[in-house]
Amino acid sequence: MRTKITALLLAVLLMMGLTGCSAYARWKLAAPTLPYTQATPAPSAAPAPTQQPSSGLSRRQKLYGSAGLLTEPTVLVSVYINDAAGGRVWTESAKAETRQYLATAVQWLHEQAETYGQTLNLYYDDGAANSSLCRSYTPHAAVRGGRDSDESDALLTELDAVSATLDTAALQQTYGTDRIAFLYFLPVSGASFTMVHYADDGDDYYYEYSCLYRYDVYAADGESESPATYAHELLHLFGAPDLYEGSSDDFVDDALIAYVEENYPDEIMNSTYNDDGTSSFTSVDKTISPLTAYCLGLTDTCPELELFPKLADVTPGVFRHADGEPSTDSGDGGTDAADDPAWPGAVAV
Repeated sequence: MRTKITALLLAVLLMMGLTGCSAYARWKLAAPTLPYTQATPAPSAAPAPTQQPSSGLSRRQKLYGSAGLLTEPTVLVSVYINDAAGGRVWTESAKAETRQYLATAVQWLHEQAETYGQTLNLYYDDGAANSSLCRSYTPHAAVRGGRDSDESDALLTELDAVSATLDTAALQQTYGTDRIAFLYFLPVSGASFTMVHYADDGDDYYYEYSCLYRYDVYAADGESESPATYAHELLHLFGAPDLYEGSSDDFVDDALIAYVEENYPDEIMNSTYNDDGTSSFTSVDKTISPLTAYCLGLTDTCPELELFPKLADVTPGVFRHADGEPSTDSGDGGTDAADDPAWPGAVAV
């Protein structure tokens, strides 16, 4: 079975640290009413990958995965997941909202990069007709969502295969880059998360993607995930660590977390919520601190390098397992990812 956890399980157990809100400030609310179709959408044809990335990856690809550094031209493919089991689908108005939030998040990334003297080149779905960067897919596996976002191993494996199918030579030729990441939009309430490639994985788990839920399970009934959440998850794709209690990164300890909260109170990798626990939907009112900028490769140094020696082992844009060991396959093929305590590749919400 494909295993992927350390970060995700800790993240959902300590979600309030992740969002920057106190535990008593947010409670699990009833799931909002979601759009239903009269006819349940039929599952899409099983994906048939057009290439086998694990059979000929370069040393660089094995190190970074499908998405490299934020400063490199990168294609972001939006895939809207319709849930056959629950009959929940994306309406055109809901898609339009996510595009607006994605555009807000990407614009903020550009602005933040400029403060470090960097210019970004991110290709994403802007709503153009027949865009190759916007797809729909109905998985065979059910979509769960919920407070723990414990999506099944079957669904994640299916998304891996879909990613391989969508990464085509034509796409690379059109945009002039082989750097690609996927944004899977799920039509339910949940806590968004990102699946990244670890250097220790080598040929395995090459494709990197974010799972972005329609609704924020920790917010008021029916409140969407915010542009800040989109930006937070996008930054994971390019090597940004979580800077809150429960982070999977070995160098993120209590001392560093306290330092970030005191010196960079608006750091987006510490919290996506405003100080009062609300979310903004027309802007991203956060910053990329010098520490996160260093992890992303936006700058080649940061003040924290002298203060926290473990940072010296960080390669910008690259995740590594704390024990230096690649993830393993248990071989049972049917266990849910959430049932296994070793789910490498998940970086928090």
